[in-house]
Amino acid sequence: MGTARAEARRDAARQRIVEAVFRLVVRGGVGEASLRKVAEESGINIGSVRHYFGSHEALLVAAAEEVGARMERRLLAAAALPSGATAVQRRDRLEAVVRALLPQGLDERQELVVLVEFIVAARLRPEFRAVADRMGADMRRVLTQALEAAGVSDSRLEAERLAVVLEGITFEAVYPHGSAGDPDLVAVLRHHIGSLIP
Repeated sequence: MGTARAEARRDAARQRIVEAVFRLVVRGGVGEASLRKVAEESGINIGSVRHYFGSHEALLVAAAEEVGARMERRLLAAAALPSGATAVQRRDRLEAVVRALLPQGLDERQELVVLVEFIVAARLRPEFRAVADRMGADMRRVLTQALEAAGVSDSRLEAERLAVVLEGITFEAVYPHGSAGDPDLVAVLRHHIGSLIP
């Protein structure tokens, strides 16, 4: 009983720390999430932050993996939808899977900022590359499976094309680059999915 309670306290502390990393990265990028600042932001002393994560790099990897875990939970919910034979049902199911990878509310937008900042940092920091590469490969695997289930031919090539569309939308959501106002991400996705499943 005491062990379960202690484990729950540790999990809650780790979650507070990861949430603090999210807020700091959203405010100032990966460099903002130093151990000291994370300790201040989370209200957990720096010794405990070091105990749980050890380094700035480990904090950022944990935050990126938390983004992946949240997306995975949404994907599981989308995958639980019944698969259908009609074009409308196949489009709806594919859209649900794809939308699980994109922001719907403020929390998910914060996830995207953390993810994009992590991927950008991975270009110059080899300690992040393996995690960034794995997350990209996981996304492509999920998209390939969803396209196969939707009956889209050439699912590997189409998964790559859909991944590029998603990555572009993700980057545009984090770093708007010439879009007029807040782009309707769902409308863009529906248009693309409609071209895959007429």
